[in-house]
Amino acid sequence: MRSLGKIFLYLAAVLLAGALAAPQAWKLIQGLPPEWLGGLAGEVQRMPFHRYLSRSLQVAAVVLLWPLLRWLNVRSLRELGLLRNPCPARDAAAGVLPGLAGSLVLQAVLLLSGAFVLRGGWSPSVLPKILLSAAVVALLEEFLFRGVVLGFCRQSLGATGAVLLSSLLFAMVHFLNLPAAGAGSPPGCWSGLALLGEVGHSFPTPPLFGWSFATLCAAGLLLGWLTVRTASLWAAAALHGSWILGQQLFNSLAVFREGLLPLAGAPQCHGMVPVGLAPLGSLLLAGLLAGWLLRHRPRPSPVSS
Repeated sequence: MRSLGKIFLYLAAVLLAGALAAPQAWKLIQGLPPEWLGGLAGEVQRMPFHRYLSRSLQVAAVVLLWPLLRWLNVRSLRELGLLRNPCPARDAAAGVLPGLAGSLVLQAVLLLSGAFVLRGGWSPSVLPKILLSAAVVALLEEFLFRGVVLGFCRQSLGATGAVLLSSLLFAMVHFLNLPAAGAGSPPGCWSGLALLGEVGHSFPTPPLFGWSFATLCAAGLLLGWLTVRTASLWAAAALHGSWILGQQLFNSLAVFREGLLPLAGAPQCHGMVPVGLAPLGSLLLAGLLAGWLLRHRPRPSPVSS
């Protein structure tokens, strides 16, 4: 289990590096002319500090990933249970189609039940940002959780135990929400660490926490199964990205009105994780459809450790 210990040290290093880099990134960006890049610089300058910290943590995770793999003596993705995919387009379709189908069914149920209502004034200008966010988050999280974490868990626990453990870790990490920090005074050198110290102070109430944790665990189990079934990240990343795309589009089109648990409740984790039986049912539908689409796909050969 020494590999898992190294992964936890990697996560600690990501937190430290991201927290220390965030104030410097804020100072650097605040010094740019607001009109740069068609006004994009000014838009970024108006972001609250917790958004800078969140982005700095993501960059730190990517930058420190290569040293982690070297430290773990990983010479190829095969050692993580990932093989060269002979049919990447087909696997990606087996992720995208179930993800979009499950999202459409879920959103229809949420609107018909009255838990959500449509809002006016939607603009297609949000699409590029949503597409980019869905692609980046899905690729990063799938490589970290279904690539690195699941891959190393499989070396010690086997496929079933590894999928279970990585799913629990996947769910737990999503509750490390950064508290909102407004513009206020300029952040100091230790502001990132101070903000990290407040993580977890605003957990949802037990019913909502339980439902959202169940949703995230179910999603992690499905994504982990797809990775093991295909020995590849194509299907899992495509399914994950389509979920994010569907959820963010829905958030731009509709607004939560009232909780109707156990059917549906207020989304958690910054509004990105729907809760209740409806989202769990949509995940089950997506899993069944993905399994049906992959029914004739050859199973990958066992990967030697």
